[in-house]
Amino acid sequence: MKSTGGNISPKGLMFGVFCFIQATVLRSGYIIAVTRQDSWAMAMTGFLFAIPIVAIYAALLRKFPGKNLVEISDNIFGTIIGKIVSAFYLFFFLSLAALNAHDLGSFVVRYLMPETPIAVVLLISLIGCAYALRKGIENLMYLSICLSIIVAGAVAINSILVLNDMNPGFLKPFFQMDPMTYIQGTVTIGAVPMGEIIAFTMITPMLEKEKKVLKPLLFGLLLSAFSMAFAMLRDILTLGPLVSIVSLPSFESIRYVTLADTLTRMESIYAVVLILLFLFKVCILLYAFILGLGHILGRKNQPQPNQEHTNPSFNADQPSSPRSFPPLTLISTALVFFYSLIVFESAMENIDWGASTAPFFSLTYELLLPAVSLLVASLRKLGRAREVRE
Repeated sequence: MKSTGGNISPKGLMFGVFCFIQATVLRSGYIIAVTRQDSWAMAMTGFLFAIPIVAIYAALLRKFPGKNLVEISDNIFGTIIGKIVSAFYLFFFLSLAALNAHDLGSFVVRYLMPETPIAVVLLISLIGCAYALRKGIENLMYLSICLSIIVAGAVAINSILVLNDMNPGFLKPFFQMDPMTYIQGTVTIGAVPMGEIIAFTMITPMLEKEKKVLKPLLFGLLLSAFSMAFAMLRDILTLGPLVSIVSLPSFESIRYVTLADTLTRMESIYAVVLILLFLFKVCILLYAFILGLGHILGRKNQPQPNQEHTNPSFNADQPSSPRSFPPLTLISTALVFFYSLIVFESAMENIDWGASTAPFFSLTYELLLPAVSLLVASLRKLGRAREVRE
């Protein structure tokens, strides 16, 4: 991948957001443990909570066209403070990459290959992610369209096959919990899966129609919200009270599927889909970290001879990408690998983190820092408006 503009379509960005969030949707135990039979409604309230957060991202990107989040921080706060702010973002991307890589490794070891050391699974997975990034982030975003179709088809088929095991009575009682519980569920979904699309602000300079950032981000979130509500509704109707106990409700509900004596392991399809989604999400987060780290270290891409850049957002000083500076990719992948080995000791610790601590941790980077950046940029009259006047 070269850090040029015009390589990603708005449609690719939209489906990229969908796949990115789906990795969290299909392991919804952390939210169902909080709001139980009413969890399906939290998907929509979480989407509403995420709208102003995404609007802040879009406002920053409009003020500084052709810039990613790390470059925007430099423009707003200056070189020194800007790099400190960028370091916070990079820590967040690194943490998310490690957390999701750990979730992937734990899933494979727990459900598919229990005798395999998690370090081996993580190493193979991260090598695959690094290889995918070397082939180009734009190719990954293009593949997200195909992956979205596969995900939608798998969810639909699995849901149809468990219809006979669903019990509408499991939805009762409706909305009888304390209001603070629903607020917690809303904030958790709005912050943990949806707000994490801040990683895509490192990719948007490659968008073909750079001015149309908000629409693909919001439509990707909306598709994810409907998919999340549908998946959690299916799991609640199938598992009933057990849904708040198991760590992977979708996986457990699909285990109910049995077609005569010929097809009894439908959860294998779910497992493959979930692994692909996890790999996609880790790739995006790893790319965001690599690109930001390259900028902080001062690595630059130089345009190739005879290479034309028709997109006005192209910046020859863009920081190095995974393709242009392989050692940076290896170092970043190694950091994610070692970090992912120490993040959690058990699945229940992971669920407790997702339901209680993760929203506050995430909102610091997803909402507080971008909001402060936008406020400072507005007060200092930085960005496109100032450039037009000058």
